[in-house]
Amino acid sequence: MPQYIDSYYLVNQRSSCLIEKFFHDFAPSHRELACDYPVPQYSDDTEITFFNTKELLSYLDQNPTIDYIIYWENLDNTSELKQITLQYTDDGKMIFGASIYGNEVDSKESLLMFYKVKRYLNVDYACITGEEPPPGNSEEFIRFCEQRYVPLKNFDINL
Repeated sequence: MPQYIDSYYLVNQRSSCLIEKFFHDFAPSHRELACDYPVPQYSDDTEITFFNTKELLSYLDQNPTIDYIIYWENLDNTSELKQITLQYTDDGKMIFGASIYGNEVDSKESLLMFYKVKRYLNVDYACITGEEPPPGNSEEFIRFCEQRYVPLKNFDINL
């Protein structure tokens, strides 16, 4: 099984519309990697269970203190982007994740994906790591990024 290089991007508000637009532009052909979505996640005391991400995302948009992590597979085998992660934080924000195959966080492919998605989402905080989920809080994520690989801000790479 190939190793993933993950890049993460902090978005300051929850928006299922932004998620739909992201999928339209980056992974029009994708599939969910779970069959159901219990809330709260990873709890024995489930309050509600969703069976598709559309309903889950709408619920999470309306409940900003709930943290939740969701994974999708990109079905376009020709794309560098292999997996998409979305971490809803417990403070009303979202962390997008983009995963590509590789071992080196500073590879050309990794940097290309990082700058392309960072520019698309227009975010201030982002980082690259290897097969490591993001934290469930935006302030923790900022500290997470301080301890991970963050390419130079003014680095210009041909996209």
